Amino acid sequence: MNRRILSSVFLLIALIIIGLPYSSLTGAIIGQNEIIKNFLYIGALIFFLISVFLFISRKSLDAIVIPTGTLEADIDRTKKALSKRDKLEDKGYFLISGYKGEGVEGMRKGQVYRIYKYLRDQGVLPKDICVEGKSHDTGENVLYTLKKMKEMEEKTGREKPLDIAFVSSPSHLKRFEDFYEEAVKKGIVDKKDFRFHKIETEEEGEEKGYEGSLPRKLLHYYKLRTMGRYKAKEGGIKYAHGEDFLIKFIRGLEKIIKGKK
Repeated sequence: MNRRILSSVFLLIALIIIGLPYSSLTGAIIGQNEIIKNFLYIGALIFFLISVFLFISRKSLDAIVIPTGTLEADIDRTKKALSKRDKLEDKGYFLISGYKGEGVEGMRKGQVYRIYKYLRDQGVLPKDICVEGKSHDTGENVLYTLKKMKEMEEKTGREKPLDIAFVSSPSHLKRFEDFYEEAVKKGIVDKKDFRFHKIETEEEGEEKGYEGSLPRKLLHYYKLRTMGRYKAKEGGIKYAHGEDFLIKFIRGLEKIIKGKK
């Protein structure tokens, strides 16, 4: 039975039990026996708590997004995503976000395929996995994921907001959230279409130093300021190819700093 329905049933039982002492049919009997009265109240409390637990723990996510990163991060994010599988709605799915590569050979050597294969090895069916495939960085992970999901849901005629959880380390998730909020401000994304959620992994190893580096912060700031290039003339998100000189320069600076460590 659907958790939401089951929660409502337990809540209704609790309310019925609470109302029993005041019923003309049972009030006299219960009034003469405090033990029965207390027992009923305890029973009502138990049913109420079960109802609350089912409501809080009910499935609530339409998609769990696994963005590609380092090899270590890919594994950690995928394992964490699988641990939250019970939060997915009955028609919910895992969405892998990252550039999938060119050609069959390129795809099979890429990070997207590695994550896909890991999910399959853990028993996830192909119908429960979706691949975004075009993004090259965090900003595009957000925008292209939202674009793909919106297009998929429009085909089904669905109108309610989509609940989407991105999986990554706390500081990386902060950048995801920054891009989402900036996209809303710039009118690239309609806030009523999506609800943004976060699933945190541990922040350690190479990823921790990468997120805290000066080039990374500069690149993040610059991409936030130039996000308008992803806005389609007719509204919504468009695919934007290529990087300008400043982005390439900052990436080069990042590689130099890494090489000196």
